[in-house]
Amino acid sequence: MVEKRDLRINLSDHRPLGDIVYEVLRDAIIKQVLKPGERLMETELAEEMDVSRTPIREAMRKLELEGYVVMVPRKGAYVASLSIEDITSLFEIRGA
Repeated sequence: MVEKRDLRINLSDHRPLGDIVYEVLRDAIIKQVLKPGERLMETELAEEMDVSRTPIREAMRKLELEGYVVMVPRKGAYVASLSIEDITSLFEIRGA
């Protein structure tokens, strides 16, 4: 049985859609709703979040810069394998 992910977004939030999608994906990675090594398919994520692929792409680029996602040429995007130390340092960087 395939586990159903809850990646719904709050459309009443008045921030840019790319920022909202970024936060939802980042939180899903941190909470391991999206597991380390899992392939991130733009079309599936866009469908689950009921948004176009553009904010998904924007969010994944930002997540890659922050180390949450790994982009592999001609293969796609994958959730990075993060250790507890990596997650702690990411939170420290964000808090600074």
